[in-house]
Amino acid sequence: MPFIEKIEAILESIGRASAWILLVLLASIVLQVGLNAISSSITWMEELQWYLYGISSMVALSYTMTGNGHVRVDVLHRRFGVRTKQILEMVWIIIALIPLYIVTLVYGWNFAIESFSIMEGSPDPGGMPYRWIVKAFIPLASVLLMVTAILRAILIWSKPELLEETEIIHGD
Repeated sequence: MPFIEKIEAILESIGRASAWILLVLLASIVLQVGLNAISSSITWMEELQWYLYGISSMVALSYTMTGNGHVRVDVLHRRFGVRTKQILEMVWIIIALIPLYIVTLVYGWNFAIESFSIMEGSPDPGGMPYRWIVKAFIPLASVLLMVTAILRAILIWSKPELLEETEIIHGD
């Protein structure tokens, strides 16, 4: 399955790249705390922190799923046989995940397009001027999550040993 492995590698690369956003977030928090200590503040930097946190969280969700780090009830899961685990994962993906991601994509797309059409920025004086960029990550993250869920559905049938792992398996 070289094609599936290439897709997984791309998703993992996107997830790793999004982790660097957290370094920028950390630097902006430290700077903002320092500014607050001298009774100063930068409005756009406060908003930037929210934006960076939101973007990194949305993108990191798909990365977590590729590494089998998503939440499940392991107390029950570990007692099931491989076939039962495969069926439960498929049911969860088909009934819950894919429909959720489709709804998020549709509404997120409309939300992002509306924001882009008015070139939405912050309503606060001195705030970030490009709020629409952050909103564009909502449909993007939904697509990443759908691709990851479909990939996961394929992989649990071709590599059932993935169901035995209960911690992130990115090889880190």
